[in-house]
Amino acid sequence: MKLTQWTLFIDMLGYRDINGAIDSDDKAEEFVSFMQANREIFSATDSQRVRDQYAKNNGFDLYKYYEISSCFVSDSLIITYKPKEVDDLDNEDLAFMHSANALFIIAMRLQAFTFHCYSEKRLFLRGGISNKYCHVKDNFAVGEGLIQAYLAESKIAIHPRIILHPEIQKNEELMEKIDFIAKVMYRGRSILQKDDDDGIYFIDHLGYAVSVIDKKNPMIGISALKNPMQYLLSLESVDRYIARHAESVMNKIQELEEKTIYLADNPKELAKVQSVIDKFVWLKNYHNRSISGHDFLAKYSLK
Repeated sequence: MKLTQWTLFIDMLGYRDINGAIDSDDKAEEFVSFMQANREIFSATDSQRVRDQYAKNNGFDLYKYYEISSCFVSDSLIITYKPKEVDDLDNEDLAFMHSANALFIIAMRLQAFTFHCYSEKRLFLRGGISNKYCHVKDNFAVGEGLIQAYLAESKIAIHPRIILHPEIQKNEELMEKIDFIAKVMYRGRSILQKDDDDGIYFIDHLGYAVSVIDKKNPMIGISALKNPMQYLLSLESVDRYIARHAESVMNKIQELEEKTIYLADNPKELAKVQSVIDKFVWLKNYHNRSISGHDFLAKYSLK
């Protein structure tokens, strides 16, 4: 029996604008260094040290069940968690549980990449997640999962968010396990959020970041009492994550609004820019929703 395959297609919004403005070796080298750092972020998550830690853990061994591959193609990142045939996996319920757990791991691993993109270059991510087949080798990727993830990113996501393809939501057993793991293993906080406007599930990276320091959750409160220094470090990390997101979103909206000033006589181009502004207004609202009710983050609320 095999687990669910997870395939992601992620686009870095704004990449083409930055790339098109590169007109010197210094700028080129600086941007190449940024992209190399992105690659290293993913290499670190699959290092031999990480693999050894999973192998020693008595719980879920990710690498027993999945072969993980990724590649960057221009401004796009493709990741696939390709399931292995495991002889001792003969329980369908457990297979759904492990598949859901892998999705949580994928989403959490994206946190560092997401932060690096918006904090360093004001690049925001839009992507799609498929549960169909994909094969990645070197800089090549093929398969129906790649196409489905790409279509989710380009046709359905619309806003700067990484969504589950709607077909995945139809798998009730899998969605139940995602909900169960959120409640039992991740302190009641899902890595996914359902958009009230369109019913689409997307990776809730801000909400998850905030959840790890929310002492309203009894487990977090107990952990903070036991290890206050670690809790303070977590507070500093989350504060930086939210602060840089607020700054990057507002700078992006201001940059776009300034463009509209010079497009009054060009309604077609003005409409294009306004459409992009609308996407970032969605992101602003998501940001405010994520920090609502957390007093020490209120200073990062966006107007």
